[in-house]
Formats: sequence, C-alpha cells, structure tokens
Amino acid sequence: MSIKLDPAILPALDILGMAQSGALLRAERDTPPDGIPAFVTRAGWDELIATHAAHHDAPHTVLLPALEKAVARLLSHAAEGASRNGEMTPVITLQSDLFSSDPDLVLAFVRDSTHPVACALIGTAAQIETALREHAPSHDLPN
Repeated sequence: MSIKLDPAILPALDILGMAQSGALLRAERDTPPDGIPAFVTRAGWDELIATHAAHHDAPHTVLLPALEKAVARLLSHAAEGASRNGEMTPVITLQSDLFSSDPDLVLAFVRDSTHPVACALIGTAAQIETALREHAPSHDLPN
C-alpha cells in the first residue's frame, strides 16, 4: 500500500545536518524506490545495540537488517491508517516493542529544510525530543 506525502506541508528540520552530526542514523541501507528515507535517533540506535547486540563486534550487521524490516512494517501500518482515514498525519504514536524504554513509538513525518524530501523519524518521544533539542540552535529553543 502506498500513500503520497507532500513535503511542502510537513514540518521542516535540518535532517541532513542532524544525520551528519550523528543525531540521526539511517534506519535502512537503501530506501525502496517508492519509499521515503527513514531515520532512527542516536539514542534509539544506542538502545537497540544495548538491548539486542551489545556483545557483537559489529552490531550494525545484526541490527540493520532487523530494523529495516521493522521500519517497513511501521511505514506500511502508517500507510494503511492513512488510506483508511483518508489523510496522513505528520506524527503517529503506536504501541511497539522496538524500544524497551517506552512502548509508545513515535513515527514523525518531516521534510529536510534544505531539500524538498519527506523523511520519517522513528523513536520514542523522549528520544526524538532529545535529538531535536541537541541539534537546535540555542536561539530556537524556548526559555
């Protein structure tokens, strides 16, 4: 099932900068031709390593294939919900066992502020908030 996301209506974030700084990591090796790039927060990635691959010399070889499958299911679930409801909301919270720290998983659809590309951010609310706060210029944060 597929849906169309109009990047112009999504919140703009410096996805490229956040990825370059390590605040976000790709949640897939390759984006499917009809897909959108998906990212997991650094804290989410670190939690996945601690939970599932702490004793591996190359944890990404264990985690990335499983994370790709989880991301595909999450995006498919979001597309089904959007199709059923007739609209796509930029933030979806759903129950998931992906992160042991919080059963509420957040799937946020955003766009890169420098390129008109829709992206998906995946993590717990706390993980996403921390990533955004750590990357935001100090003048953008409320007092």
